[in-house]
Formats: sequence, C-alpha cells, structure tokens
Amino acid sequence: MLISENVRWNKEGKFEKIMDDYLINLNYDKPIIVRQCIQSLQNIIPYKENLQFTIADKIMAIDIMSVRETMRKPILTDILEVLVMIRKYRTKDEIESYIFTALSGEILDKKSVKKIETMMK
Repeated sequence: MLISENVRWNKEGKFEKIMDDYLINLNYDKPIIVRQCIQSLQNIIPYKENLQFTIADKIMAIDIMSVRETMRKPILTDILEVLVMIRKYRTKDEIESYIFTALSGEILDKKSVKKIETMMK
C-alpha cells in the first residue's frame, strides 16, 4: 500500500521494474491481501497510464469463483471499481465485456450494481 501511495512521485520508472512482484499479491491465498492489492491500484492508475491495460488484464484474470464465497462480492466490487477508473482514461472490449458480465451476473446484489453503474456515469 505504501508503494502505491508513492507511485505519483516515481519519475524514473522504478514501479515498472517491480510491478510483477507487486501484482503477485493478486493471487495471494488470503482474500484480505488480494483486496488491499486491488484497492491500492486506484492510487497507481492516474500516474501510470502506460500500465493501465496490464493492470486491467491482471485483475480480470482473478478467478472469482475460486475465492471463498463470502469474499466474492467484495473482491469483484473492488475489481470493478478499478476497471471503471481505468475506463475513464481509455478502454478496450475486454474491459467493457468484463464489466457487463459482472453487472449482469449473480455475485453482486442490486445495491452494488447500482453503485458501479453510478460510477460509470
């Protein structure tokens, strides 16, 4: 989390060198670590536009169904919040498809869907 807070001042490309090690936390066995990693990406996206699609691809690759059932909704919501943020800069078909599928799926409740739809406006 501290790394993500400092990315805004990184002009030498240091984050790019450690990004793969940073994103390995997306596959951690403890869901709270996964959530913190996903949430911290919101601090990186505005400052690393060149990495936005890489970040999107990595978080869309998370297998939500392999996560403990009680953590699926929060993790999916975190992923969608990051994707919506990336979408404000630029998008691609895979991001749009992921968001549409998630919003029309069965993991999110109506309140969560409405929250994401509001963020997309």
